[in-house]
Amino acid sequence: MSDRDDDPAFPGAPGGGRGGGDDHELPGSPPPSGWLRGVGVVAVAVVIGVLILPSATRAPLRVVTASQSSSSTTTPPATTPSSTTTTVATIVPGSSTIHVLVANGTSITGLAAGASAFLRSRGFTTLTPTNSTTKVAATQVYTVSGPPGSATTVASALGLSSSAVRPATAVAPVASASGATLVVVAGPDLARLAPSGSTTTGATPG
Repeated sequence: MSDRDDDPAFPGAPGGGRGGGDDHELPGSPPPSGWLRGVGVVAVAVVIGVLILPSATRAPLRVVTASQSSSSTTTPPATTPSSTTTTVATIVPGSSTIHVLVANGTSITGLAAGASAFLRSRGFTTLTPTNSTTKVAATQVYTVSGPPGSATTVASALGLSSSAVRPATAVAPVASASGATLVVVAGPDLARLAPSGSTTTGATPG
């Protein structure tokens, strides 16, 4: 072997200078730029992950919705005005020609006046009420003048039976029957016609 083969300065000598074909990098040489770039990308990804992870795992914020209270106005139901029924007394045909004198034959105050007002509402002509000279147990109707049927008409208007009509010859127990066609001596059966609040007494006329 030639002495040149052992010469380190010879380019083709094994283990010789840098001119050989060995591509391995020498220890202590700086790392390549591509490796540094990769490490930078991984670092950035780690930082982003750290920033994003807490927000992803954080419990959602509780949203409290204020309830809006609305006051509702209740409209009262419409009320229908109650109708008042007024009873109109029926006028008795031909009653205006019958003149009636009512005498109080009881101790009920104002009974004759109340019965007179009722007969007027039925169309009869009434005279000033008076007192009977005697007390009666039931109403009596006396004929003074005029047709006999007039007494029955008045008795019917008062809601009495025909038995209330006295015979044509009977005389009414009153001081005077002047101007009267009939005399009605009001008894306790007509107490419903007395004014409200009437009392039982023998001293008050009518």
